[in-house]
Amino acid sequence: MKRGIYLVANQKSEMLCENLVYSIRSTGCTLPIRLIHFGGAKIKSKAILDEVEFLEIEGFSHEALEFLSELQKILTWCPCGFLNRFLAFFSDWDEFIYSDNDVVALRNWEELFEFPAFYNIVHADREYLTNGKYNFYNPGKVNNLFGQEALDAAFTAGHFLVRKNEAMIKDMRTAIEWFGANTGIAKQHDQAFLHISALIGKWNILNLCKPPNNWLTSWAGDYKNSLSLIQATQSSVGGKISHLHYSGETPEGLRAIEDLLLSNKGNKHRLKSSTIIGLKYHSGFFYMKMLQRKLKKKLRTYQFSKIKFV
Repeated sequence: MKRGIYLVANQKSEMLCENLVYSIRSTGCTLPIRLIHFGGAKIKSKAILDEVEFLEIEGFSHEALEFLSELQKILTWCPCGFLNRFLAFFSDWDEFIYSDNDVVALRNWEELFEFPAFYNIVHADREYLTNGKYNFYNPGKVNNLFGQEALDAAFTAGHFLVRKNEAMIKDMRTAIEWFGANTGIAKQHDQAFLHISALIGKWNILNLCKPPNNWLTSWAGDYKNSLSLIQATQSSVGGKISHLHYSGETPEGLRAIEDLLLSNKGNKHRLKSSTIIGLKYHSGFFYMKMLQRKLKKKLRTYQFSKIKFV
């Protein structure tokens, strides 16, 4: 049984990726790590390259690249580099964990492979509580098409374990056709695509945050700071937690809970990073970035308003 961890990164995400790799190894996890090039400037960090097998997308099979090309045509709002995660489905590994870079490992991920082998997907998040608002323009339509529990099958595209089989790739090919025939229901990004693929293929999914496992939420936004995280794990209802995922926007280091993103730094470098973050905050740099993001979002909303719903 071949298994390991897949990451996708470039020089822009290098700092987060370096901390992620550090956190994975510091838990005692010895799984091999493969890093697929996102595109753009390549990773230079020796700390990363010493721990991973670096892969160019050109090294994948013709079938994989053909699939990626078709995917790019329908997920038009998703940067092509983000879609490179799907290349892992065409690898020679039987099982793998995919992780975004804005993640910090909090326990040895080898434990995730210990759950029953009949699960196609194993994950630990509470995406199912969002009622589909991040995946679909029309969540109600998804329930009508796939059943009343369709939205409950959601899982984040940022961290999940896959037990591969040929049917899953066929399901994703069918999902490509579905997206082309049902514009205006699902958002054009990787997470919505995974959700639709899972519904089409009726994937067997284990969410560790649900009973009876009751793992703690992995979204960093659910914790005020590191103290609240530790207290959650030690409370009378506290449970296991796999990782923290700083999803939503690129973490800037502003929130107290984001100090874990500097875990791989020594005191000098950590204080230097904190000083730079503070200067950017007080100079209005982050505020201007926020305005820029809002403008882009409004432009996308305007473009979408011209799409005809099915």
